[in-house]
Amino acid sequence: MKSILLIGLGGTIVCSSSEEGLVPKYSLEYLLAKEPRVNQIAKIETVQLMKRTIVYPKDWIQVAKFIAKSINKFDGFVIAMGTDTLAYTSSMLSFMLRGINKPVVITGAMIPIEKGNSDANRNLVDSISFACENYAGVFVIFNGKVINGCRASKIITNKMGAFESINSPYFAEIKNGKISCNHELEDKKSGLILNTKINANVATIKLNPQDSEKLFGALSDYEGFIIEGYGDGNIPDNLVSAIINLIKNNKAVVIASQCALGEVEHKYRGGHLSIEAGAISAKDMTKESALTKLMWCMGQTKKLEKIKKMMDENICGEIKI
Repeated sequence: MKSILLIGLGGTIVCSSSEEGLVPKYSLEYLLAKEPRVNQIAKIETVQLMKRTIVYPKDWIQVAKFIAKSINKFDGFVIAMGTDTLAYTSSMLSFMLRGINKPVVITGAMIPIEKGNSDANRNLVDSISFACENYAGVFVIFNGKVINGCRASKIITNKMGAFESINSPYFAEIKNGKISCNHELEDKKSGLILNTKINANVATIKLNPQDSEKLFGALSDYEGFIIEGYGDGNIPDNLVSAIINLIKNNKAVVIASQCALGEVEHKYRGGHLSIEAGAISAKDMTKESALTKLMWCMGQTKKLEKIKKMMDENICGEIKI
């Protein structure tokens, strides 16, 4: 029987109703007791690293280091956490745990475990089952869908199928406990490269028609920017000079799209001029991957050209080759 470590970070899955709304309450042991099938799947140990609904950059570092420290003790890892920052966590762990030869599965629930119609049971069973297989990497499992960690995005606020694989097929699907996957099982030698250096001083700007260049002046303390332009990464003419000035002041600027699906090609004047001036294209990355990758790249170097080169490379499947 495989040995799995269940890591608790909090989230809806362990929440309970209160006068102030949902708050994390239940332990991982309670979670497992509500779904006895898991004890027939694997030998499970638990560790509660935190218990809140939002996970922050400092938490990503803690989780990555903990998994790396425990890598030889377990066959796989399952992280139970809140859905709101789940895709950011899965993306960042994909960069921090490159080359990991075991599955790291991230899951949660849209409905708390205390509710009779909770999706926690299914997600937990599916995640532990998948973590017992020989697939290597960081994955998100939700509503029977297995998604590469750097391709997951939360696109629905209140449905069990809240997560989607953006610009990439599902890695696998799970139905009635059966895993359907086009990828072959393989035993990989340990090639884990733990790298938790990040610079979280990055601002995300979603452009609106009323925006002026004053917006960027108010954010001058930030060292990196994810700018979500229109459609194809289009930038209004009145903002192009402000973006060019950011680059001249050694700020890392990534031009992305407000659209969830598709690849930015910067065919229009504003986006084209920004890229020509040294801005970085988000290509077909998710918004979560674009942000976490920029933080991670900025943690590796302060040189803008090196950051740009790294952002253009496919590190863990986050961009189309």
